[in-house]
Amino acid sequence: MRDVSARDACAARGVPYSEEVTRTRSLLLGLVALVGVGLAITGGSSTASAAALAPPDVSSLTTSPVTVYSAKWCSACRSLERGLTERKIAFDTVDVDANPSAFSRARDAAGASNAIPLTGIVRSTNTVWVVGADVDAVDRAQRGE
Repeated sequence: MRDVSARDACAARGVPYSEEVTRTRSLLLGLVALVGVGLAITGGSSTASAAALAPPDVSSLTTSPVTVYSAKWCSACRSLERGLTERKIAFDTVDVDANPSAFSRARDAAGASNAIPLTGIVRSTNTVWVVGADVDAVDRAQRGE
């Protein structure tokens, strides 16, 4: 059995890939809005229920609580990664050129611009976002400060 990419599936149905991406994003944003409305209606008082509905992890590409969205050509990204390695902070990287949709989701969640590196630190109740090569800020966030 052959793996079929999303682009291949769209082509087989005669649907432009960009239209499918736009439609999927619209559906997901609508779902997020409905979840938000549901939390507002129920009072949203339980952080446990909110956490269950909206896990803090933005990317399914990573397993570490610290994720650096970076690019191979970015010197600030290399500097951040070097600093995290020196401090023995485990992290995963997502190449923004190879995974633009993952970066887009992270950027939207962080309310950030296109600046990289963008680092997400998943904590028990939320995700902390750090824009730029600020090793100290990432270290403090992952320690819960």
